[in-house]
Amino acid sequence: MPNNASPIFLNNTDQPCDQINQLIKTGSLLVSARVLNLDDTPCYLDYKLGALTLHVQTEAESFELSLNFVEGKSQHRRLYGGGKGQPLAKACGLSKHPEWTILDATAGLGKDAFVLASLGAKLTMCEQSPVLYALLCDALLRASEHEETDLIVKRMQLMHANAIDYLKTLNDTPSARPDVIYLDPMYPARRKSAKIKKEMQILQYLVGHSNDNAALLEMALHTAKHRVVVKRPKTATMLNEILPTFTVSSVNTRYDVYSR
Repeated sequence: MPNNASPIFLNNTDQPCDQINQLIKTGSLLVSARVLNLDDTPCYLDYKLGALTLHVQTEAESFELSLNFVEGKSQHRRLYGGGKGQPLAKACGLSKHPEWTILDATAGLGKDAFVLASLGAKLTMCEQSPVLYALLCDALLRASEHEETDLIVKRMQLMHANAIDYLKTLNDTPSARPDVIYLDPMYPARRKSAKIKKEMQILQYLVGHSNDNAALLEMALHTAKHRVVVKRPKTATMLNEILPTFTVSSVNTRYDVYSR
């Protein structure tokens, strides 16, 4: 595919859903590639094996990314992930407060959001990147077509918006404010030389390391009814150096919980 080409769709038997069609119509996917300095990196979307797939070609190697909430790791985590006793669920308070609503303000690949919804949480996902939003739309649509995941998807709502701007609109309507706001900002740059997973490399191409994390945390603390949960590497510093109320830890990850 030539440089500076827009993301394209190779429509054989698959057709974009309404949300993705709207992104195509407004040119959001093309704008996304340009804003993210991918002009010299061929980047396009097509359907591969029935799933919307992002292709990124760098000088060194090529990447492909599609999302699947029905099979693979999502299925294994849904069936054997430990239920509401796992650290993520504990941090979000699902065991004691199953009625709490959760906003995942940094949806990304949607993995944690899907886990929370599979545990019964009513959840809203917010994603700014048009490309990630398109991949999430497609994955949720495919998951809705399977009996074992359809009810989970029904508990999920996906928004295409800047998280800070979206939180501001919630503050204008207090009744719409979520009980819990979950943040999973891009992890700090690694000092180790070992390459990170390909899907994380693609995330870095798409969203990079945001300079808005501190402002997002401040807005979240102002908006959440009961708590804000921030996912961090276990040895990382606290986001914005704000001391959490308590932490919940797993092997490689720490959840900093800020109670209201």
